[in-house]
Amino acid sequence: MDDVTYSSERNIASILIVPHAVFSILATVLVGLRIYTVRTVAKTPPTFDERVAVVALIANHLMLICEGVAVNYGLGTATPTILTDFPEGIAGFLKCILAIEIAYGIACPLSKLAVLTMLYHIFSASNILRLCVFAIALGLVGWGIAVVGVSIFTCTPVARFWDQTIPGTCIDSSKFYIGITVPPNIVFDLLTVALPIHEVWGLQMGRDKKLAITGVFLLGGSVVLVSVARLVLFMIYRPGEGASGNNLSQTVIIPHAASAVEICLAIVGACLPPCAPLFRRLLSSVFGSSVGSGVITGAAARQDPRTSTPSSRSARSRTAGSVSRTTSTTSIVRVGSLGRGV
Repeated sequence: MDDVTYSSERNIASILIVPHAVFSILATVLVGLRIYTVRTVAKTPPTFDERVAVVALIANHLMLICEGVAVNYGLGTATPTILTDFPEGIAGFLKCILAIEIAYGIACPLSKLAVLTMLYHIFSASNILRLCVFAIALGLVGWGIAVVGVSIFTCTPVARFWDQTIPGTCIDSSKFYIGITVPPNIVFDLLTVALPIHEVWGLQMGRDKKLAITGVFLLGGSVVLVSVARLVLFMIYRPGEGASGNNLSQTVIIPHAASAVEICLAIVGACLPPCAPLFRRLLSSVFGSSVGSGVITGAAARQDPRTSTPSSRSARSRTAGSVSRTTSTTSIVRVGSLGRGV
């Protein structure tokens, strides 16, 4: 068969299902720890960014379920085998592929929005970050709508996607997969990683603490590497032309595994800073109470009280009420507590 980039006699669905299941468990644990930390350690009420993370996790699990169902219709099995051994034939498999694409178009932007709302919660005192978050969020929503819309209308009429006997036209699905990754997805990820790092390095604190906090955000920003890997894999493992391109049932497995991991890592990244009080408590119990000493309070920490003048301290005391209200929901001490014990 021409244009086949991957073919195996055995079912290779485990290449997708296993890592997605493992990272889904990790994401579930982190979301659970986040809820526990906020309720028990930080003792703060539920927040909007927390709810977005939960919704993103649910969307990810629905996508995993779609993948599991697709295995029963031939996902991971060579296309010729699907045609001969599966009652639904290629039509049942392609319907499952359509469902997975739609699930990805919903789960992926939700996972990135979970990160953005977390950043807004912590750094909302920063006007620049607020504007950037709104702009990226609008872009993500538009991107998600475009992915879902194009997935549904890959072929016209829609039913032609799984039934090539129906007259109509289809777009090149391989170009579509690459197009939704570059530039929007990778650019959004890079901006999401750069925003908090810019804010952290504007805070008045020691270099070591800045590096530690930056490390937390970069760990969550590992999703950028996965997005790049996803692009590379889709460029390498490209199905043939048409909706039912040559051996699509196996060719999409490896790059789609990167797509699944991308979603899970974004959810993990949205939960790491809010879980910091719990991590600090665990580290303090092992290494002593000196771990992470100091206070970080979002934008309010830009002025170090130890180095300020009496007049500046007096001015800040007069505006303490308004600053407290402005940063009450953005304090890293409350939602991230990266600076002191709890």
